[in-house]
Amino acid sequence: MFSVNSANRPNYYKYLARLNFEAAKSADKEVGFWPGYEIAAPPPVMALCAHSIELSLKSYLLEKGVDEESVRRFNHDLTSAWKKCVELGANADGIHLETLAIISDLLKTGRLRYGDESKLGKVPVFGPLSELCERCLELCGAPTKADILTQKEAG
Repeated sequence: MFSVNSANRPNYYKYLARLNFEAAKSADKEVGFWPGYEIAAPPPVMALCAHSIELSLKSYLLEKGVDEESVRRFNHDLTSAWKKCVELGANADGIHLETLAIISDLLKTGRLRYGDESKLGKVPVFGPLSELCERCLELCGAPTKADILTQKEAG
C-alpha cells in the first residue's frame, strides 16, 4: 500500500498539485459558462486552484530544505508561503501577486468554501488564476498531465 513519508512528500505534493489543477480545468469547462461565472471563477474551481497552488509552494519549500513542521505552519497562507519561496530563490516572474493575495485570503479565511468575497473586495476570474497555477506548478517542477499518463502506460 502506498504511503506518504518525508522522503516522497515533495513529489506527492507535486502530483496532487497537478491533479487539483487538472480537476479545476475540467470543472471550469463544465460550469464556468454558467451565469455569473464570467465575472468570477466558480467556487469549486477556485478551491481546486487554491489547493494546487498551496501544494506547489509547499513542495518547493520542502525541496529547498524547509522542514515539514515549518511548512505545515503556513497552513493556508499562500502569501506567506510565497514570500518564503522567494526568500529561498524562487523566481517571481509571471506570478501575479494580486491574484495570489486574493486566493490566499479566500482560502485562509474560509470564505472560499462559501463563495464569499475576499476581504480585499475581489474574487479571481479563471484566466489569471489558472496562469498562477501553471506558474506555481512550473516553479515546483510538477509533472505534466502527459508525464503522468506516459508513466502509467510505461508501468
